[in-house]
Amino acid sequence: MHSIWITIRKELRSIFRDKKTLVTLLVFPIMIPVMLFLYADLYESTSLEENYLIGVNYSINNIEQKFMNDAHLKVKQYDSKKEMEQAYQNHEILGYIDYLEEQQKYFLYANQDSEEGMYVCNYVGAYLDSYSQYLAKLYLIGEDVDVEKVYNHFSYEVVDLDGENWMLSMMFTVAFTYIVMSIVLSTTNMATSATAVEKENGTLETILTFPVRVRDLIVGKYFATVIMGVISSLIGLFLTLGSLEIATHCFSVFEGIYYAIDVRSVFISILIVILASFFIAGVSIALTSFAKTYKEAQSMSSLLNLLTIVPMLISLLGVEIHSWYYLIPIFNYTQVLMDIFSGQFDLFAILLVIISSFVYVVVVIFYILKQYRTEKVLFCDV
Repeated sequence: MHSIWITIRKELRSIFRDKKTLVTLLVFPIMIPVMLFLYADLYESTSLEENYLIGVNYSINNIEQKFMNDAHLKVKQYDSKKEMEQAYQNHEILGYIDYLEEQQKYFLYANQDSEEGMYVCNYVGAYLDSYSQYLAKLYLIGEDVDVEKVYNHFSYEVVDLDGENWMLSMMFTVAFTYIVMSIVLSTTNMATSATAVEKENGTLETILTFPVRVRDLIVGKYFATVIMGVISSLIGLFLTLGSLEIATHCFSVFEGIYYAIDVRSVFISILIVILASFFIAGVSIALTSFAKTYKEAQSMSSLLNLLTIVPMLISLLGVEIHSWYYLIPIFNYTQVLMDIFSGQFDLFAILLVIISSFVYVVVVIFYILKQYRTEKVLFCDV
């Protein structure tokens, strides 16, 4: 036990002395709130309705102005069609309406192949339709016709069904994927330093000459890797929860979004990220154990980074999640964290993740110990 503790202290001391690696490991979780706030700001700025400036060659009355405002149009009046053409070519307006009073006809000129031109066409159509209906109602009133009987044959109301909130799903998917990615990044870096780097520098053989058992040495390296994963994941978890609280109060785009943060959900999420750290740390040690150099170890561990993106793709594609999905390691950690804080507290799914994680961790530990009993792993005799 004393040898294990010494190994843990040695590995942690070496990683904390390497400022470059330490900054990389700790800065990545800090990217979670930065990402959330940037995403919220960009989404909010793009979701604001934009008014499109168009030109007209006729007088706009108050009623038309109201319909134009409702259709997100701003208008600039010109004396002739030629002036409007020149203004459009100079990019002063996005389109223009030529009204022929004799024919009672409007001609809209806009580039429908552009995004702005497409919006102009849709909004001008909405404005003219509204104005046409208004004039029709005035005519019917003048003819002493009941307008309600002519237009209001039926009514409709949109009922919002209780379904998945797309914004909440997107926000949770990215944030909790980053938490698992921070575990992978921290554990793979630690595992690479504890295995491949020591082999490359020749220090592992020197350590084995000391009165320390190989099992104690590997267990110590494993627990040091777990500790780095736990530190990184807890920082990421609490930064995520704090960021959600701040974002929902600072950005109107998050208004009405419900998420559940209470003692129970926080406690279980801490347990989940700790189990994830134990499992991912073991996989990181196993993957890097056969590497001879730092670069080779990084290449082997890059597979784990790719796997962390898969749950995010599955969630964004709207794929239905079945019970067996919670048995898939790495994928299940991201999914169950999203479930816990989005209010979908499924005790059965949580138990599947916890029980399967304990089994996977035991299997990984036995596999690592078996690996390091062979000389080709200890001394890279491959």
